[in-house]
Amino acid sequence: MSYHWLWPIPRELLRRSRTVPYHDGIRTELGDRAVPAGGRVALQGRLLAPEVPGVYWLQWDMVEEGVTWFAQVSPRQPRTLVIVLPPTAWLLAPLPLVVALAASFAPAGAFVAVADVVWCAATFAIKPLIVEHEALLEPTYVSYWIGLAIAALVPLLALLLLPRRVRPFVLLFAGIFGSLVLLADVVYYRFFDDVWSTPALLAARQTGHVWGSVSSLFTIGLVWLVADWPFAFWAAARAARSSSWPPLRARAVAAAAAIAVVVAAGATLSATRAIAAAPFTQMFRARSIVEQLGPFGYHAYDTLSYARSTWLRAPASADAIDQAAEWFRERAPLRAGGSSFGVAHGRNLIVVQVESLQDFVVDFRVGGQEVMPHLRRWAADAVRFTNVTDETSEGRTSDAEFATLTSLLPLDHGAVAFRYPANHYVALPRVLVEHGYATLSAVPFEPGFWNRQVMHPQYGFQRSLFEPDFQMTEQIGWGLNDRDFLQQMVPHLEQLPRPFAAWLITLSLHHPFEAFPAAHKVLKLGALEGTSFGNYLHTMRFFDQALEDFRAALAHDGLLETSVVMVFGDHDAGFARNPSLARTIGIGPTDLAWTVNDRVPLFIRVPAPDAHGAPAFGDAPTGEANTERAQWPRGFRTLPAGQTDIAPTLLSLLGIDASPMPYLGRNLLGAPGDAPVPRPYGDWLDAHHLFVAHAAAGVCYDLKTRATEPPEACRGPEAAARDARDISRLVVVDDLQERLRGEP
Repeated sequence: MSYHWLWPIPRELLRRSRTVPYHDGIRTELGDRAVPAGGRVALQGRLLAPEVPGVYWLQWDMVEEGVTWFAQVSPRQPRTLVIVLPPTAWLLAPLPLVVALAASFAPAGAFVAVADVVWCAATFAIKPLIVEHEALLEPTYVSYWIGLAIAALVPLLALLLLPRRVRPFVLLFAGIFGSLVLLADVVYYRFFDDVWSTPALLAARQTGHVWGSVSSLFTIGLVWLVADWPFAFWAAARAARSSSWPPLRARAVAAAAAIAVVVAAGATLSATRAIAAAPFTQMFRARSIVEQLGPFGYHAYDTLSYARSTWLRAPASADAIDQAAEWFRERAPLRAGGSSFGVAHGRNLIVVQVESLQDFVVDFRVGGQEVMPHLRRWAADAVRFTNVTDETSEGRTSDAEFATLTSLLPLDHGAVAFRYPANHYVALPRVLVEHGYATLSAVPFEPGFWNRQVMHPQYGFQRSLFEPDFQMTEQIGWGLNDRDFLQQMVPHLEQLPRPFAAWLITLSLHHPFEAFPAAHKVLKLGALEGTSFGNYLHTMRFFDQALEDFRAALAHDGLLETSVVMVFGDHDAGFARNPSLARTIGIGPTDLAWTVNDRVPLFIRVPAPDAHGAPAFGDAPTGEANTERAQWPRGFRTLPAGQTDIAPTLLSLLGIDASPMPYLGRNLLGAPGDAPVPRPYGDWLDAHHLFVAHAAAGVCYDLKTRATEPPEACRGPEAAARDARDISRLVVVDDLQERLRGEP
């Protein structure tokens, strides 16, 4: 189901037609089941209003995609006359200009004396509405309270405390600065689908391509953010010369009254409690915080958070840095190249990071049907690691990117992508660039989500593709479906210089897996049909076929045999731990069983050398092995591993020595040993034990017997895991990775 917005003028007049102003409306699916002839379905239609206010006919219609609109072949449904009103932001936007104009030309008097105060208050109260309208924000009542509190208190406190000749120019500067901040928010949002942050501003050199086209991001509607400036300057000058200065008592009463009103309103809204309860460090993007705090409240919070984590933080001591450096040096053999070192020297690298893919589902069967038959058979010509623990924390997908690319643990609280985006990381893409690779990342979603427009350049990706770079065909879940995403990536890969490294992030469906299009359902799930877990299985089957089609396209273009292709899951699917689902999956109902099952798959396919054993591109690798005598990785590997082990493993395959790198992870194809694989929040796993830290003192399990062990059995590995977490946190918080990088 869709709709048309039609001009109220008949199509015969002024050459108006039903295609003006809008022909294609937003689609609303009828559901997963077919509707029989004469049947009825109740829908909640999705509707997007015209951009220009006015009077329109609204015509609902049915459409068969790529065939016809029903109104073209059958009687049209009744139309509804709709009046589209201007948004509140448009109605109030001229107010600061009106105040400035009135103060510029009004006779000298009491109003002129405080015109700067009124103008500044109007600027802080009204102009944020433009940002909220442009960014399609859904502000809370508390965010409006914060905005009005700033609009009232800043100018009134200046009126109370600052000298008469100084105050107007201070408030003029404050108003213009606030307008510039809001203007930057709108322009930044139009490019990145998010508001700017302090780290993004400081990392602007990484996104310089934006500013070359900044003029195209301005529209006439933004004039309200700047049109009042010349008149505000003249109003401030008149206020500074005015002799009608309010007495101190009147100013104090006004300030006290404003404070009382603000406090009373905040108490009514329980503002402090709402702000304290908001999980700001766990929000996916900056705009979510803006909806809670308002634009000015967000920028104050963002600047303070960045300052506390960088400028105001006591730097790590020299002893702590030396200990960290020594710790990395001692673990260098774990990262060094082994028998597979350099087997893929000069090859391209293609990584597919799969949303919510867990290891158990690769081998899962339902009703005798394989859920992922194609990926499961990859082990025939690839190496499959079956015991890779999920090392993500609150940052979820962004944590997976961070752990795999930097080989450091995510934080136990908050996402590194928002807390430390300006760090100098020695990430996998950056190292590959140093060795002649062209690097590319791609995710068919908003660039501001998980702060990727800042983080990906910091990791070393020379170019990143986001939603605007793709043809948004069918969307499943949050973004472009995996099949079309991967197929659209093939031409991009063909055009990259050789060798290249491409990191592709899928997005077809996300927890809670509420629905999946019936047209793409292949599995017959019986009682699981329509459930969250059933939709998850449909999603994984859909991705499995999309991956097989992608592999075929790579083979057709000759990229498959010149590229290392890696597929891995980013994090667990997030299902509730209940006995019914445990039985369905085939595990026990205990915390131990669920924790052991919290694994992600890792497949690495390394192409065989050519007939002479030579690499695909470039010179022969330097290191402890070369392509002629290296062992080609194939089959299953069951050693305990983590996402932090991926970067040193890939570098080793590509013939780049990872031993000097300040990486927490190990080369899984070298001599990784049996060091515990830590998680950010205290759990760890090795070949013999699982330690679960959620209890007061932690619980030590024997993996063979699945029984609890005395704490002494885990004491040594627990100390090693704690050291790894502490070192990793020190490196992240104090931005030490580049400093700790050793010499090859």
